[in-house]
Amino acid sequence: MTTQEYEIHNLDCAHCANEIEAGICKMPGVAEARLDFVNRKLVVSYSEEAVDALERLNHLADSIEPGVSITDKQVEVVDKRASVLFWLPLALGVLVLIISSVLPIAPEIKTILGIIAWLLVGHRVIWTALRSLLRGKVFGEQFLMTIATSGALVLGEFTEAVAVMFLYEIGEWLESLAVKRSYKSIQGMLSIKPDKAHLITAEGTRDVALSQVQVGQKVMVYPSERIPLDGVVTKGSSSLDTSTLTGEATPLAVSEGDKVISGTLNMQGLLEIEVSSIDAESTVSRVLKLIEDAGSRKSTSERFITRFAGVYTPAVVVAAILVFLIPTLIGYEAAVWFKRALVFLIVSCPCALVISVPLSYYVGIGKAAKQGIIVKGSVYLDILRRVKTMVFDKTGTLTTGELKIKNLFTPKGVDAEELKSVVYVSEYTSYHPFAKAIKAAYSADYDADKVSAFSENPGKGISMEYDGHKLVVGSAKFLAEQGYRNLIEVEDESCVHAGKNGIYLGAITFADELRPGMKEVLTQLRSKGVEHLGVLSGDRKLKVQAMSRELGLDIWEAELLPDQKIEHLEKLMQASNGFTAYVGEGMNDAPALARADVGIAMGKIGNPASIETADIVLLQDRPQQLIKAMEVAENTHKSVVQNISLALGVKVLVMVLGLSGVSGLWEAIIADVGVTLLAVLNAGRFGFGKSRT
Repeated sequence: MTTQEYEIHNLDCAHCANEIEAGICKMPGVAEARLDFVNRKLVVSYSEEAVDALERLNHLADSIEPGVSITDKQVEVVDKRASVLFWLPLALGVLVLIISSVLPIAPEIKTILGIIAWLLVGHRVIWTALRSLLRGKVFGEQFLMTIATSGALVLGEFTEAVAVMFLYEIGEWLESLAVKRSYKSIQGMLSIKPDKAHLITAEGTRDVALSQVQVGQKVMVYPSERIPLDGVVTKGSSSLDTSTLTGEATPLAVSEGDKVISGTLNMQGLLEIEVSSIDAESTVSRVLKLIEDAGSRKSTSERFITRFAGVYTPAVVVAAILVFLIPTLIGYEAAVWFKRALVFLIVSCPCALVISVPLSYYVGIGKAAKQGIIVKGSVYLDILRRVKTMVFDKTGTLTTGELKIKNLFTPKGVDAEELKSVVYVSEYTSYHPFAKAIKAAYSADYDADKVSAFSENPGKGISMEYDGHKLVVGSAKFLAEQGYRNLIEVEDESCVHAGKNGIYLGAITFADELRPGMKEVLTQLRSKGVEHLGVLSGDRKLKVQAMSRELGLDIWEAELLPDQKIEHLEKLMQASNGFTAYVGEGMNDAPALARADVGIAMGKIGNPASIETADIVLLQDRPQQLIKAMEVAENTHKSVVQNISLALGVKVLVMVLGLSGVSGLWEAIIADVGVTLLAVLNAGRFGFGKSRT
């Protein structure tokens, strides 16, 4: 299977975008297609070799919405509305209408001029309608607009017919501008990736594209420039502004030996950085890619609106026919009810719904990103606000994860330095929190060439052969399985035991602290509707129990292996009366993050595993971001509900007024265009302000 990404141009109708996506999905050889209307992006997965794929895609898109074009990425296409030739016929049509209305001319000439004005203003709509009709698309927006205005011409309402066409074109243009404004606002907010890097070479410094920089090369970053690629500072010191990427306002001090991530702003000093990742794998590239792709994971509301729009338009058209036929058959004046039926045709366009709902989610995802929260799809915003059970990992999630050595215990006759050396060598290549604490506290000689065998058992420990010696480091149970006896008992402490060549060397215990503000966050989560809070940990039972009591958790399980965590999580999911979220560190908790209804990683921004595995990533690594994420989800939902209520409410009101004869065609088109614009603006209302961190 191959996947290709395209850009889509001149697509202003969100409902048509859904039809194009559905049509592409049915094409031979296509396994899946996702069209992101807001981002103007199309991703197609082919199940077989794609022959003339782009040509076929363009033919299908043009058959649904004439004028739409699909191109490879980064191909410039001129906006059709940017040309004077686009607006000239509209201006001429309005001028002809004014002349026919002002000058004292014969009724026959006035009729001819009225039709000419209608053709000049609506020629694109009419032509598109005819093409749609020839392809069997009866409920197309342009076709319905053409029928409605043609009816006005039959009734002699030339001004109304021309006004409706003119307002429709203006409305389409304004809708397009509003959507582009929303898109640019979010993209501008996330435009944190530099275009080039100052590469240091033997001949001096030269500017090159990021894609040309390789791992191990060095780049120079001047004050007020953004870090182009992930790396390590080799010369200089400065403060970095990470707020655009993480939402964290406090500057980050860096100096020689410190890791830096791409996208952050160098505020002061001159930095020389040794690159540790290529452009495609840099932190900022991964984050921006996730945000761009988020639109493809559609929420329940978006999928519902797509299905609803497919039923809504035909239903309103049928209602329009009945509005004309029933009163006419009863004996009322046909011309009066014919005009009122035309109002129904105009309000049958579902664009306000189809545009504003996904746009609300897109803005919500952008707002979250601005606060350092990566949401990988609108579906996860939808789930997050309905979470009833939230389960946490312990180390690195409820606690800081920055373990420190607390105590060291050795049996009589064993040298403590021997214990330190064995645990250091054994944990040297591990990323477990225990390993990080050991490597921070101790040091020893390590030579990778001396390793002849190595095995890491998740949740248990490590066994290896090093320089001819058999080393074992891990839990008491793990060492017992390896044949070690009479281990030192540690009641409620996190610890690792170590052995060498069958001789028990002792145990090292660790201290860990709760994350600052965790108690307050758990209280706030309950106030936001989370009914059950719990912890699933591999740590010792007494320690987990004491921490759970301190935090007031409803559920706790301890001494769990990764597969046992999944078992307990699944039981909680079955028992919950809503969705279940799992919050973990992002690396060791990958299976649980993937299994939960929504996986939330409290992993630091530089942690690739947390970015890739979870559905939602909290880049600041702070529990307060959980509350911010839920607030964004709630605000997004409010925007969606408001837009649906606004769109349907106004359309129903116009229908009622049309039935009573209060509103005419031009009022209907103004209401239709107006409600779409209001819905789009409302979708972006809470997304374009300054973030509060």
